[in-house]
Amino acid sequence: MHRWVTIGLAAVLIAAGAGCKKRPVDEKAATEEAKESALVAEQAKTGKALEGLSANVATLGSIAAAQAAKPEFKEDLAVAKRLAGQLSRQAFKQQDKEAAVTVDRLVRCLAALFAGAPANGIQQHLERAEMGLAAGDLEGAGQEILAAAGAAYNPSAPALVPDVLGSLEQASEAMKAGDGAKAGGLISAVMEKTRADATADDLATAMSIAEEARVSVERKAWTILIAQATQIASLIDAVDKRSAPEAKAETPEAPAEAAPDTSTPATPAPAGTTAPAPEATKQPEGATSATPATGASAAKTGETPPQTAPTR
Repeated sequence: MHRWVTIGLAAVLIAAGAGCKKRPVDEKAATEEAKESALVAEQAKTGKALEGLSANVATLGSIAAAQAAKPEFKEDLAVAKRLAGQLSRQAFKQQDKEAAVTVDRLVRCLAALFAGAPANGIQQHLERAEMGLAAGDLEGAGQEILAAAGAAYNPSAPALVPDVLGSLEQASEAMKAGDGAKAGGLISAVMEKTRADATADDLATAMSIAEEARVSVERKAWTILIAQATQIASLIDAVDKRSAPEAKAETPEAPAEAAPDTSTPATPAPAGTTAPAPEATKQPEGATSATPATGASAAKTGETPPQTAPTR
């Protein structure tokens, strides 16, 4: 009997020892699992942060590229205007060979300007975004929307920027939320605005006129060619003024304000009086010393008037 009691106690002690060993192992596994879960969550959070950072970098890169392209756009406008003036002079002198070369250069310059117009850049990015939506590439579409927003920051398109930036920001938020349908509707609305941009439209018209000028050179229609060159220069001026409204502040709007106001009529003299002529108020030099002092004037000065001999 004593032996069986001893065996039972030993079994209990062995079981208790096994339980004590198993519990630390379970707790260690749970701790490792918790650490692994926290690491996965942190990695996911870091991944999202990196995606946002990448998007911001892409936007900043687009903005920097748009701002860097501004001087080139303005310089190309000046080049196109110079070529239009050169074409007009060559047409006046009826220089057909030189005019043909100038027309070709002008067409190419206007094509570069049209491609570099901010509205066309926005349009092209959104075309890619729409294609990405159709293919189910939401990430690629979102990147193109951000690039379009960067192109919209271009100061060469001040009238276009406030109309499209808000819609592009809403489209970007819709993409982040996975709402492709809403983003697609906003993209279509922005593209409709960019197609109606006056700057892109003027440049397209100038390109069309330059192509027609080729025919005028071939036919030696010099009068028509001069008119075409003049019209192209006028369109370029309109684009230049529209893309740089800040230039208006440098030019005084009312130069007459700096000069004294001469438009106020002179106040008429009172009735019965006549203003003396300027010549009447002047006396010849030495007139005062040659005129003898009268009694009244002598009394004022304290001098004694000269005595005159009585008349006999």
